[in-house]
Amino acid sequence: MIKSSKIADPSVNHGFFGRKYGKSVGFYDSLNCSRFVGDNPEVVLQNLKIVQNEMRARNLITMNQVHGNACAVVDDQTSSDMQIDAMVTKTPDVAIGVLTADCAPILLWDKVNRLIGAVHAGWRGAASGVIQSTIQQMVQIGGDPKHILAAIGPCISMENYEVDDEFKNNFNGKGDCFRIINFKMHFDLPLYCRNRLLESGLDEDNIDVVEIDTYVDRENYFSYRFANKNTRGICGRQISVICLR
Repeated sequence: MIKSSKIADPSVNHGFFGRKYGKSVGFYDSLNCSRFVGDNPEVVLQNLKIVQNEMRARNLITMNQVHGNACAVVDDQTSSDMQIDAMVTKTPDVAIGVLTADCAPILLWDKVNRLIGAVHAGWRGAASGVIQSTIQQMVQIGGDPKHILAAIGPCISMENYEVDDEFKNNFNGKGDCFRIINFKMHFDLPLYCRNRLLESGLDEDNIDVVEIDTYVDRENYFSYRFANKNTRGICGRQISVICLR
């Protein structure tokens, strides 16, 4: 598990977990935290308990992510597996987690108003506004973008995210995150997420980008793009978690 110095604070616990030190085997080796990728559900629950204990949380809420832009306000009565891609909460000791394998996990912390958010930002969700909808939801429950600190966690880098011209059409003219490398179009997902956070009112100095490429560091992270080329897309999902103390 790694942490972002940007949201390190005694009032909040957070971590970007990798794929190691869990109970799963095979393509899911070993800290797979998703119940929706074919792994043994009982083993996944053991992995989630490892994460919950590390967070010292009363419970851990995860999502059945659908690559959309819906964000829900959750509390200690909320069950996991809602079909959404972001959550926010003001409830202490409730950990909220994002599952990824190349998509960008974003953890949010309003240090003044004491509320947190967690976003699953794959390209579809990011293009459809999941980041903006999460910031709006934080504002609705008392947050202020000027006080929100954000950490974009390990995800696929631009160098390894080759796309085609049709892909670019999904971004409605926001072509600020594409580059031609060796005559091929590439997409910069972390930069796109950062720009949408800035558009939502966050200060540039309050945004951290963790410089880890999940496609390259496959020893420590799951990568769906690599799995899609080598194991028919079968792989686990790492988890990124934040919790108010």
